[in-house]
Amino acid sequence: MSSDIQPAGDRSARWLPLLRDLTAASPEWLAWKGPGSAFTGGGDVDSIAPGEAWATIQDVFLQWARDQGLGPVVACPHAPYLLHLVAIDVNAPLQTFYELDVNRRKIFLGSTLFRPAEVTSLAVISEHGFRQLRPGAEGLLKLVANGMHRGGRINPEGLEVKGVLPLLRSDPDGVRQAARLFKQAERDVLRAARAAADGEWDRQAMIRTEAWSVVRAVAEPDAVIARLKFRYNKVRCPVLRTVFESGRVVGADPWRWLETVAGSHEILT
Repeated sequence: MSSDIQPAGDRSARWLPLLRDLTAASPEWLAWKGPGSAFTGGGDVDSIAPGEAWATIQDVFLQWARDQGLGPVVACPHAPYLLHLVAIDVNAPLQTFYELDVNRRKIFLGSTLFRPAEVTSLAVISEHGFRQLRPGAEGLLKLVANGMHRGGRINPEGLEVKGVLPLLRSDPDGVRQAARLFKQAERDVLRAARAAADGEWDRQAMIRTEAWSVVRAVAEPDAVIARLKFRYNKVRCPVLRTVFESGRVVGADPWRWLETVAGSHEILT
């Protein structure tokens, strides 16, 4: 299927076969954020799976790209605990590439928030047939990751763009279950989530949630080092630069971009 057959702004017909195949191929894989932005524009799919499943996931991604007439595929390992898989459509000018991220250890403010095994009980099969976090759990994780600035301050744009409040309101039980990931900060993050769902903002609860994660970082120097390594690689790795600085647009000459990438990445065809 060539890119000009795909309706403008709608890439769900391409993405859904991949997400369903991953669900079938790896029982430990799940999308931890709703893939709406990937379906309707140039966003990515954020997912979770243990490192032992990465080879299977990469094989599924590569076969999907071939089936969809995409490629080459780039595998980028330069973000700690995270695999970026990128499929290029060389026939589409200024193409925004197709990006699947696979996380094996989610870091929040320098400490581990969760690993894949800790969230499998929070998974559901979506109406489209792929495995993802239940809405309340997704909303709670997005609340701290996207809805909060440092110092516990509200990020209205993040709340709006990521659809946090509807997720929190639609699944209170999922919120309560996901709050256990925050351990000693469980009560505080629940207070913050309930306030947000009610249209308010409990900054003190958010500050305590933030502080919990920062304090835990002292006992996880490897996570702190990984965060610093990510900052270093983000400005040096051409794939990460394209993700974070160029909106996943490779430019008018994808082959030239691939030549730049090939020096430090595995290129799959």
